[in-house]
Amino acid sequence: MQLLTGPVHDRCHALNGAGAYEWWYTDALTDDGEWGVVAILFRGMPMSPAYLSDPTAMAGGFAVSVYHRGTRIAFAFGDVPLEACRFASEGADVRVGDASLRLDTDGVLHVAIARVGRGIERSVDVALRLESSGTMSTPDSHTEDHAWVLARPRAAATLRIALGEGAMPPACVFEGSALAYHDHNMGVRAMSSDFGDWYWGRVHGPSSSIVYLTTPASKHVTTHVVDVDGEGRVAPWQTSSITFDRRRVNFMGLRMHRSVVLTGVDARGVARRVVCDNDVVCEDGPFYQRYISRWTDGDVLVGYGMSEYMDVQRLRAPWIRPFLRLPWKQMMHGSMT
Repeated sequence: MQLLTGPVHDRCHALNGAGAYEWWYTDALTDDGEWGVVAILFRGMPMSPAYLSDPTAMAGGFAVSVYHRGTRIAFAFGDVPLEACRFASEGADVRVGDASLRLDTDGVLHVAIARVGRGIERSVDVALRLESSGTMSTPDSHTEDHAWVLARPRAAATLRIALGEGAMPPACVFEGSALAYHDHNMGVRAMSSDFGDWYWGRVHGPSSSIVYLTTPASKHVTTHVVDVDGEGRVAPWQTSSITFDRRRVNFMGLRMHRSVVLTGVDARGVARRVVCDNDVVCEDGPFYQRYISRWTDGDVLVGYGMSEYMDVQRLRAPWIRPFLRLPWKQMMHGSMT
C-alpha cells in the first residue's frame, strides 16, 4: 500500500473498476476520551451489501458513529446514488446526500453529517471544524493499486454533536474542542482481493501524534508507522515492525489481538517501542472492531486514541451479509441517554 501525505492527494481519483473504493475518514476524541466521533464518506463502500453482491454497482455512502465513555450511543450508515453525490477532482470537496467534507481556501476542513433514521424518529447531527495543518503534500502521484493518504493526521478541532428524538429539540448536545485526525484511502479493486486483515490506530499526545497501519495476513504485507509533530508534519519511521499480543475471540468468532506493539527506529534515529492496548471496545461485529485505545511509548503514557481491526476476508463470506443489511436498512440505532 502506497503512503501519501497532504491535501494535494485528498481529492477524488474517480476509480471505477469492479470493487474500486475511495473513502474520506475523520475522527475526533476529547483528551479525556469522554466523547468521540467518527465520520466517513465513501465512493464505493467495501462493506455495502449491494457492493458485495455486485462489485460494479458503484454508489456513494456515509457512516457516522458517536461515542460516549467508550460506548457507541448513535450510529448512521447507508448508501446514496452517485447522481446525488459530488466528488471533486480538485481538492477535498465531497458531498454524499446530507454528509459533506469541504476544504476552505483558508485551510479549514469542515465535516458535517446530518441524518434522520429511516423508519424511526431519531437523528444524529455531527459538525467538525479542523483548523489548518502543516502536513505537506508528497510529490509522488498515486501509482500503486491501493493508497493511504495522511491528509491531515493531527489538527485542532471544534466538535458539535446533537442527538434527537422525533420533532423535539435535541435530547443530547455536546460542544467542545478536540484533536482530530483525517485520512483518505483508495484502491483500484476490492480490498478482499489483496488484504487478509487490517490493523490501524492513531493517538494524539500533548505535542505529537503516532499513527500506524499494517496488513499482516495479506499477499504483500504493508506496515507504516509515522510520527506527526504539533504542526502536522509527517515523519515516517526509518524501520518498523509490528507484533501482537493478547489474542481474543468475540461473540461472532472474530479473532484479533488486543495489544499491538510497534518497534523500530524513528526519523531521528531513536529506537522506539510503542504499545497500543485496545481494551475498550466501542464497536463490535462479525468482521470489525473499533477501540478507544491506551498508548504508551516506552514506559510513558502518550494518551488515549482510536484504533481498529478488520478481517477483510470475512467480507467475502455470504453468511455475513444479513448482519450488514440490518443497520443498512435501519440507518441508525443506539440509545441516547
